[in-house]
Amino acid sequence: MTAIKEFERLESLGLWRGLKDSQRREVVVSFGEATLVLSDINNRPITHWSLAAIEDAGNGENGVIFTVDDLGEETLEIDDQIMISAIYKIKASIEARRPHPGRLRWFLGAGILISFLVISIFWLPNALTQYASNIVPDSKAVEIGEVILKSIQKTTGSVCTSPPGERALRRLENRVIGSPSNRIRIIEMGNRPSLHIPGGNILINHRLTIDEPNANLIAGYAILERAIEDEKSPLFDLFKSMGLKKTLKFLGTGDIDNSDLEYFANNQLFGSLSAPRAETIIELFTVAEIPLSRFANHANRIDLIVKDDLMKEQYLPILDDKDWLNLQEICTN
Repeated sequence: MTAIKEFERLESLGLWRGLKDSQRREVVVSFGEATLVLSDINNRPITHWSLAAIEDAGNGENGVIFTVDDLGEETLEIDDQIMISAIYKIKASIEARRPHPGRLRWFLGAGILISFLVISIFWLPNALTQYASNIVPDSKAVEIGEVILKSIQKTTGSVCTSPPGERALRRLENRVIGSPSNRIRIIEMGNRPSLHIPGGNILINHRLTIDEPNANLIAGYAILERAIEDEKSPLFDLFKSMGLKKTLKFLGTGDIDNSDLEYFANNQLFGSLSAPRAETIIELFTVAEIPLSRFANHANRIDLIVKDDLMKEQYLPILDDKDWLNLQEICTN
C-alpha cells in the first residue's frame, strides 16, 4: 500500500494502556505491513494494532487518543503530529479502497459476520483456552503451581512435612497414582477435603487422616483429584478464569499476573468439589486395587458403591501401621 510505504520508517513515542485500570506505559510506535506495531524501549514488540481497526477516541492531555476496541479500554495516546497525520492518512486510504457492496454482497457479508460472531462467542474462547492449556511446558506448569500453592498457604498455613511422613506419602503416591508427575501434599485446608493445582500437586486435607484406621479414605481423595485432572486440566480452569483477553496476552508473552493466580487459588480453595464420571474413578480404584466403599460413603457418591467391592482380605494394605501413623502425625512433627 502506497500510504504505508510512505511512512514505513516513521516512528514516534506514545503512551499505551492495555486495560482500563492498568497503568499507562511508554511505547515506541511504528508501522508494520498492515498494523501499527507497539514495542518497548528495547524494541521488543508488545502488541500489534490492525490499521483498519484503529479509531479516534478523542483528545488526551497531550495529544490524540486512539483505540481498537469498542469499549475504549485499550488506548494509545500520541502527541507527535507527524505520526497522527500519518495514521489519519492511512485510515483514509484504507477507507477509500474498501468496496461498496450491493444488496447481495451485504447479505453475504452479514451472514459471514453472524457466523464469525457465533464462532467468536461460542467456539473461540474455549478453543483458545484449550490451546493455551495444552502448550504450557511442564516446567512452566510447575512454576505456576508453586505460585498458586504459596497463595493457598497464605490462607491455610504451610504444607505439613516430616521425613517419616514424606516417606509414607511417596509410598502412597506409588500405590494410588503411579505417576511421577503427580505429588501428594498434606495440608490443613478447612472443610475442603482435597484439591489439585497445576504442576501435578494434589493437596489432601490432614483431617482425612484423623480417626481413620487406614489410608483408604485419603487414597480415595487422591484418586478423585487424579480423575478430575484426567478429565480436565487445571490449566484449562486457570485460563478460563482469566478470560479471553488475558489468555491471549499469555499466548503472546508467556506471562501470567500473580493477581490472576491468587484469584484462581481462592476460587479453587473455596469453590465446590468437582464430580468426575463414576467410570473414571472406578477404573483408577480398580488399577490401584483399593476398595471404594469408604471413599464413596464419605464423599456421598452413591454411584460409586459397587456390589463386588474389595473386602479387607482381598487387597494389600496401602500403608503398614507404622507408615500410617507417621502420615497421621505429619502435621505435628
